[in-house]
Amino acid sequence: MPRFSGTGENASVLAAAAWGVERFMQDRGGDIDRIAGRAGLSTRQFSLPTDALDLGAYCRLFHEAAADTQNGNIGLWFGQQFDPRKLGLIGYVALLSPTVSDALHNLASHFGYHQARTETRFVQQGDLLRLDYAIRDPAILTRRHDAELTMGMFCNILRHALGPDWAPEEVHFEHSQPEQAEEHQQAFQANIRFQCPTNALVFRKTGLDRPMPDADPIMLEVIRSSLISLARSRPELAASHLSLKEQVVQHIRAALEDGHIEFPDIAARMTLPPWTLQRRLAQLNLSYSALLEETRYAEALRYLAIPTHDISEIARTLAYTETSAFSRAFRKWSGMSPRAWRQQNKSDFTP
Repeated sequence: MPRFSGTGENASVLAAAAWGVERFMQDRGGDIDRIAGRAGLSTRQFSLPTDALDLGAYCRLFHEAAADTQNGNIGLWFGQQFDPRKLGLIGYVALLSPTVSDALHNLASHFGYHQARTETRFVQQGDLLRLDYAIRDPAILTRRHDAELTMGMFCNILRHALGPDWAPEEVHFEHSQPEQAEEHQQAFQANIRFQCPTNALVFRKTGLDRPMPDADPIMLEVIRSSLISLARSRPELAASHLSLKEQVVQHIRAALEDGHIEFPDIAARMTLPPWTLQRRLAQLNLSYSALLEETRYAEALRYLAIPTHDISEIARTLAYTETSAFSRAFRKWSGMSPRAWRQQNKSDFTP
């Protein structure tokens, strides 16, 4: 059976994302050394914002903290209190932007340099706007707290410009509804939806043309260049700079939503002639069909990790015309049926 992998490096996130985590957890009765150790981290790794943390370990940090402090919503509240100025380079890429709209576009387009194997998009959804966020590393299953804290961090960037009472219309989460879910509505002052295809803030266009309070075009270029340069120069952050393979995979993932996943469709999305894209892939010993399978498999694992997602619904989401075709493909990838895989990995889905 095929085994799909990423770049060979563990996905990483800049340590600025953990700013203040020691005091936050200690104030809630947690033993930070024990929590970090169980997550596979050392507290020394939190001291330099431009150092890289293993993304899987960062996600586990909050999972372990929830158990240690008996606070099931610790990621939610860490994100709500997080000052966007402490988010390091990526925070200032947003804060120094000319307008709120520019801040959101820059945040979405540059977040991959801050955190690898992550998809962040700023898109229009009818009369509303949506800021999407999802980790795209299928090896990282423990990600509930990361999603909740990241949505809080994104919210605080908007509140920085639009005022502390600003609230989205809705907040979407990939994971199942946890206990004490009323705290989520309290934190965001918005409707909360769980078991969604991606994590997202959904909000109105009002105020997007408002200037960011700290707008500084000169410093923005300095910070933006520093972030990109850091990502390109560090082996553990190399995956943050999208390779051709990662660009193709990202476009396949987006194309699955409308079912147009033929090779010419993807080339058109990338504004390349099909023969040019074919030649570039061949130079890297890559084939489109293999990348399509890899992407579908990764997405299948992500959706199967949500117990309420029906297998026939997952098949349609992955652009299969028949559930049986999806089941055959999944058995080829994993050696078992989707239903058997879900049952075998059931314990891994616990938030």
